[in-house]
Amino acid sequence: MSSRRITVVTSEPLGRAGTGGAGTADSLLGVALGRHGHEVELLVASGRDIGALSPEWTRRYNDAGVSIRVLEALPGVRPPSLGPTLEVFHALRERPPDVAVVNDWRGLGYAALRARQLGRAFDQTAFVVHCHGPGRVLAEFAEKVPDTVARFTEGITERASIELADAVISPTAWLLGWMRAHNWPVPDSAAVIQYVRQSEALDQSPVRAPADVEIRRLAFFGQLREGKGIRIFLKALAALEPKLLEGKEVLFLGSATARWPAERIKGVLAADLKAGLAGVLVHTHLEREQALKELCKPGTLAVMPSLLDNAPNTISECIEHGVPFVATRTGGIPELVAVEDQSRVLCEATADDLARALSVALASKGGFKPARHGRDPAEALAAWLELVESISPTPPGRARPPLQVGVVATDDDSAERAHRLARNTHTVEVEIVRAESRRDGLARTAADWVLFLDADDEPNDNLLDTLVAAQATSRADVVTAAVRPADDPGAIQLFLGEPGALGLTENQYGVLGLLRSELAAAKPLEDGSRDPDWPLFARLTLAGARIVSLPEPLSVHQGRPGRVSDLPGEGLLVLAAFEEHLTTDLQGLPELAATMAAANSRDATRVEGPTPPLLRRGITVLRRQGLGEFLGGCTRVIRRILFPG
Repeated sequence: MSSRRITVVTSEPLGRAGTGGAGTADSLLGVALGRHGHEVELLVASGRDIGALSPEWTRRYNDAGVSIRVLEALPGVRPPSLGPTLEVFHALRERPPDVAVVNDWRGLGYAALRARQLGRAFDQTAFVVHCHGPGRVLAEFAEKVPDTVARFTEGITERASIELADAVISPTAWLLGWMRAHNWPVPDSAAVIQYVRQSEALDQSPVRAPADVEIRRLAFFGQLREGKGIRIFLKALAALEPKLLEGKEVLFLGSATARWPAERIKGVLAADLKAGLAGVLVHTHLEREQALKELCKPGTLAVMPSLLDNAPNTISECIEHGVPFVATRTGGIPELVAVEDQSRVLCEATADDLARALSVALASKGGFKPARHGRDPAEALAAWLELVESISPTPPGRARPPLQVGVVATDDDSAERAHRLARNTHTVEVEIVRAESRRDGLARTAADWVLFLDADDEPNDNLLDTLVAAQATSRADVVTAAVRPADDPGAIQLFLGEPGALGLTENQYGVLGLLRSELAAAKPLEDGSRDPDWPLFARLTLAGARIVSLPEPLSVHQGRPGRVSDLPGEGLLVLAAFEEHLTTDLQGLPELAATMAAANSRDATRVEGPTPPLLRRGITVLRRQGLGEFLGGCTRVIRRILFPG
């Protein structure tokens, strides 16, 4: 085995209270790879307050040779939801690894993967997307519609990351199936490798809970939120025969949430349960090891009644430590449990069925036997080691680069900048056309590729050389790039290139780009408006053109990308373009309509409460109707939201 430089990109490391399942899996994977001779860096993206790590985990990272690098948030990134992926891109470019393991969640590898696709970096780095669960499936776990445009934006980067990766790994077949059922670009080569367990990562035998002990404690194990089943757990307790709970202790091991603070939980128990409990304990700030010690106390039954879940570490940790448990038969959970044990320890995600399962466990004489692993834990580590030692980056494709680019300048200032740009371009012939309109300028150039330079654009000297090279590598029909806003030169405006349905709400295509002349000639060209590129690029991508955007600023932009709130603006033109393509499979349009309705409702109320009737009806329709039949209705919903009155 040859040692490889591996960077595992995560949102949080083990060694602090409240680390979630993704951070746990990433950290254990990093430690396992480090202990097997690889040079591993755990790269922690911004977004959460990490704080100091515990001495125990600091020692474990050091013993495994794993370095930890916590990234600071970059100021001035627009939109802010793309800030973490840009930070990761910059950090990876400073020290390019042989292998980068990046999360699907938050699209943390998106900017780096896009830069590689465009030939700007990482030609020697292989990327593995480790699927813990994208934002959309996490929202489904919580039984809610995504309620911010930022989350919708992250969903676009999550999809693109999977499409651009060299390998896609999921801990369950269920998650891969969910993605495929929702039209995610999951490759046929995507593989299932369950999470590496701590005993395998550290090569230590786990502490086991005492066996054959009658149940004396019920422990809800997981975050105290709806998606983890806290409501059905409390209802199940209330439905139990009182004598089954006499002298029993009920405890809660998990991070608190605003909806379910400790006071509310204790209040529900006091109101619904008869006297006889030995005690109620709520531990919301325990580190992982402390929580496991609680579970390993004699007579403890862990309860994990998730409404939907992928590969919760709570299940695998209980199996690893021999802790008896009852869980729900949802998502990927059954894959973690031995087939022979599933009917005994798994139940349906209802209060009644959970109460039945708890009754059986509490009435078991001589204890309730723990479940066994669905797969040998050693298989996961072996599979990861084989993957990181054999994977190589996919060779980039390359088309014949453009030979000539026509730069259309529509005023004297942009014409002067065009001449400067031509003088500093070395890889392609530049034809400058000074014209009164884009349409006139396009008609007067014979170049196969064109760049519209407006008064708002102040291009870098290397703009054309960079865009031409990026086009040849990616073979895209349009290549745009990030810009520096003139009103804040230290900021950076990123674009998604292909924002899908999000293109209805704002220009996330780009404000300056290299595009095929024949495609531009086939579409209407606006002049003198706030953002003429928005409707142009929207029409092109709706007609099937492929647009990619570099996550590097190649110009200063005096204006601002168009938004639906602009008056006057291009919003109606873009809406009309989408309406013309209602027969097209507009991926994400139903989700965007539901997201904006949820965001609108949340902003209007600012309090928690039942799902609004309009949103509830919309969710029902989304579930029952196919995408093709529903597109027209979605567009009408969005029209009402974006253009009220």
